[in-house]
Amino acid sequence: MLTESIAKLRTSAPIRTLCAFFRSPWYLSLVVALMALANLFSLELPVFYLYLLLGTLVILFDADVRALIPIACCSYMTVSYENNPALHPHTAAFYLPAFRIQLTVILCLAGVLMIGRLVTILWRGQKKKPPLLALGFGGLGLSFVLGGLFSGSYGFRTALFGFAVIASLCGLYFYFYYGVDWTSAGKRDFAKLFLAIGLGMLVELLGMYLKSGILHDADGGSDRGVLITGWGMYNNVGCVIAMSLPAALYLARGSRHGWIYTVLSCLLFGGLVMTQSRSSILAGAALYAAGFVLLLIPCGKEERLLHLIVLAAAFFAAVCLAAVLRDKFVKLFGDLLNKTFGGDVSNGRTELYEEGWNHFTSAPFFGVGFYRCTAFQWIDPSIKGSTFLPPRYHNTLLQMLASCGIFGLVCYLLHRVETLFMLFRNPSPEKTYIFLSIAALLLTSLVECHFFSFGPGLLYSVLLVYAEGSDLSRPPKTEAPPAAAP
Repeated sequence: MLTESIAKLRTSAPIRTLCAFFRSPWYLSLVVALMALANLFSLELPVFYLYLLLGTLVILFDADVRALIPIACCSYMTVSYENNPALHPHTAAFYLPAFRIQLTVILCLAGVLMIGRLVTILWRGQKKKPPLLALGFGGLGLSFVLGGLFSGSYGFRTALFGFAVIASLCGLYFYFYYGVDWTSAGKRDFAKLFLAIGLGMLVELLGMYLKSGILHDADGGSDRGVLITGWGMYNNVGCVIAMSLPAALYLARGSRHGWIYTVLSCLLFGGLVMTQSRSSILAGAALYAAGFVLLLIPCGKEERLLHLIVLAAAFFAAVCLAAVLRDKFVKLFGDLLNKTFGGDVSNGRTELYEEGWNHFTSAPFFGVGFYRCTAFQWIDPSIKGSTFLPPRYHNTLLQMLASCGIFGLVCYLLHRVETLFMLFRNPSPEKTYIFLSIAALLLTSLVECHFFSFGPGLLYSVLLVYAEGSDLSRPPKTEAPPAAAP
């Protein structure tokens, strides 16, 4: 912003160094490290202030707002277990007046700065065409806000939640579509970001294990339900790690030492298993296999051999570890094994799906809104109904039918057709791996409710704008000059 108004700043050594820092891996590492520190040690407010400082510097001095993308992705996942507002309604910092006032000030300042910067970019820069997903997002947002209309359940609360969901799904998409100069963006930027986020999730996962006491449970089998953090539970963390897996495989393509990223991909998959989230493990395994095959196809013989050796070594190490610590593994994964191979395999979802279908048939056109589902699997029953985040039906299509009716499902399918068109037109390796990351969210959402959760929605929004931005970053096609006349 200031560099556009004051010419001397553009050639200033300190400003050029600062902008180079925003493009460096050090900046990305700093943002993710702050996320993990806030989550582990309940440092949300200091980290929010630091994020505000970094964001202000980006807005004032950088050429565009691309350096805000890591902050936008990581902010939601800073919340610690101790400050989980649903689990600790009387002690969480989010209920303290001083915390709320400061958080409100931070959000307002950030909003004003971001909007102001976007206005200057649009005013000074070249006009872009409307984004490809505008129509689908518009219809989807309308169906969310109107969900429950004429059912007797419609009101301000359900409309507000619908607006919040669509804002998480498309707000960053629109903002960064117009706010970033995609012609100068790097092809590997999305993968670097999501790999860093995945590694940050491993740190948070370690904190979940240490704080839950599950490693020292004296009972015969551990309860994976205690694996909860401030912004979600084991399923949510598993979803984010599954979305990060393709990033490591993409970075392994064409890198000088690509096998290092293969090692990191194995580490991420190990963390995915440790989340004990069945949906994330299954979806992650399928997408990991697809991404690994796509990695091997363009490789030379030596490079392909290195990737296979790393994968074989990781598999062998995992088998040996499981054999040596068999009793401890059976105890640690006891709840996961019981839910998978015995008892209620659906974990209560059958009754949940039946309830959702009944809600749809009672109001088929616009559904019953977002607050008719009765399942609370991890929120304290004593505060049931007092939280803004409602229970959901753990299936995207059923959620659309029950909450928004046929109108909502049609709008969702329109959005899905648009995203598939965008992802598969002008195919490239970058867009292929972005598709795998998005597929991780969509597949897990067939048995979970991630698509209607704010954190995964922010990541989804960013992945979509990276996919569309990859087309904008390509040089325009030029027609060959006409042949000279003989």
